Order: sequence, then C-alpha cells, then structure tokens
Amino acid sequence: MAYYCCGVRTQDAQSIRPVCGDAYARRFMCDYGLRIYELFKEETNSNASILVRHRIIDELLREQLQKRPDTCVITIGAGFDSRPYRLDGGTWYELDEPQLITWKEERLPAEECGNPLQRIAIDFASESLEDKLAAITPTGPVILVIEGVFIYLTEQEILQALAAFQKHFPDHAIICDLVSSDMVTQYATTLHAKIQTLGTRFQPVERPETVFTLNGYCIREGISIIERAVDFGINRIPKLLLGFMLDCDVMGNAVYVFEPADPYDDLVL
Repeated sequence: MAYYCCGVRTQDAQSIRPVCGDAYARRFMCDYGLRIYELFKEETNSNASILVRHRIIDELLREQLQKRPDTCVITIGAGFDSRPYRLDGGTWYELDEPQLITWKEERLPAEECGNPLQRIAIDFASESLEDKLAAITPTGPVILVIEGVFIYLTEQEILQALAAFQKHFPDHAIICDLVSSDMVTQYATTLHAKIQTLGTRFQPVERPETVFTLNGYCIREGISIIERAVDFGINRIPKLLLGFMLDCDVMGNAVYVFEPADPYDDLVL
C-alpha cells in the first residue's frame, strides 16, 4: 500500500497543478511499485483522498513547526513519506517495516535530510511498538503522525497504540486520518476488493473518532477531506451541498488532531 500512495503522489507531482508537489515520491517507485499503482490508477475518489489528506497533514505540520521548530515528529507506518525533506524544522523519527526502511534508505538516505532524521525498523507483527517508542527521547513537543494506517487496525490494536503513546509521551498530539464504516460501504467497495487481493483488509468502525475520545483524548481539530477537496478544485460540489449529496457524514473521511484530555475538564465544582 505504500507504493500505491507513493504512486498517487508521483503522478500529482508531475501534474500542472499539484496538490502535494512531492518531488521526492518518484525516487521510491520501481517496476514493482508501478505495477501496484496500476491496480489502483482508476480509483479516482480514493486517489484524490490520498492527495488531500497528505496536503492537510503537510499544512498542520508546517504550522506547528513554524511555531515550534523543536517539535519531535514521530511518523508511524511512515511508508514513503518525504516530509522531513520538504518541511523546515523538527526532529524526525520514521517507523516502518524493515524492508521498507532499507529500500527508503537506499533511495533517499537520512543523511541527505536537512532536518535531524532517524529511521527505526519495526516488524509490526512480532515487535513491540511500545519498546521502539521507548528508545525515543524528545527534547520538544511531540506529534505522532499516523497516516493511512488506522483503517487497517482493529479497535483493540488502536487502543494498544494509544496506551503506548500515553505511557511514553504524556504531553503529545496525534495527527491522523480516520475513515468510517459508512464511508467504506458507500464509496470504497471496489477499492477494498482490490486491497484484499494484496492480502490485507479494512477494519473500519462506525465512529472511529470515538475510539479516541472515549479513551483519554479530545479533538483539537477535525478537517473533512471531502470538503477540503473542494478548495483544491478536485471536488466540484459546493461545500454547502455536500451534506445533502453524500450518503454519509462528510466527517466520515477526515484528518483529526487529538490531544490528551484534561482530566479536570468535566469536573463540576
């Protein structure tokens, strides 16, 4: 799936009006990666969603780094993300499967990055995320970026990740995208079928944001990917009409910023 997303960004960078403009994406593509991308090339809505969510996360991180250049950005399931090379500031950590990390290091070495960057290999099936996070000692605010990942995890797996975040980084923010089960059912059936042929599957829940809000987090910001697609000229439906035209909530595909909830917020005095 990393090749799929990278292929979408590669095509975008070559377009007349790129949404992301990720000039590094093409470095990671190979014949195998191109074959994977070809499977999904006609999934127009999904491809647009990948671009818009990536752009939204770019903007959120850029804003944070302008305010706090000492921010520690930890990207889990980093794939072929090139943000440490495209954004100014921050100390960066990328966690992903060993094979992907090796390929990424060959094509775009960490030593070429203008920001401090450390890549950490993790076999998600057999190694502990908590143990890998324990090796990171941030000196500034922590932001965990999890893009295109949570939809593949069960609720229990998400809760385990949240517990690890809370244990090692008591004061942190999470930037992630969440997709509801209604959105998958209504608009992603062909995409999901193709993904299953590659040996994986979606694990969507009805209201994925509640997994966070019921387990120690509050929503600092929620940005509809569908609405933001209008701003980039991808979605031609006016924002005011989106709620009437769609068969599900526009926040069913969105980027969220979560922060640990203040335990005193709900205290009645």
